[in-house]
Amino acid sequence: MNACDELQNAYEEWRRVAQAEGEAIQNCNWSLVAQCQKAIQQAQSQILRYTDGARSELAALGPTGGAHENFFRALIAELIEIERRNNSLLAAVRQAAQAQFGELKQAGHTLRQVQRSYAPPRLPVWTSFS
Repeated sequence: MNACDELQNAYEEWRRVAQAEGEAIQNCNWSLVAQCQKAIQQAQSQILRYTDGARSELAALGPTGGAHENFFRALIAELIEIERRNNSLLAAVRQAAQAQFGELKQAGHTLRQVQRSYAPPRLPVWTSFS
């Protein structure tokens, strides 16, 4: 397998994992999100390893290498879009979690007020020291 094929496989793996990451974010499956992020990092390291070889292969192809370059550019543009979508999903989930946290914090504050209003006052356990 040549460097261009290896590079394409690495990009396609990144795309597959990024799509799975988006589904995991929607399902709030954070352990799967973490696994996807590790897999993406591995794919990125493979991409870095194969990029120089692929550039050399495409340069050797001459004018026909341009079609391959366009293919890679389209694949990269798709990956950017998937990552943007995942980032937007993550921001929405985070915003919802922050809103829920605020509501729970307010509910806790209200419960403490109710407890202070209706609970009998605590009497000291020790009234004097002998």
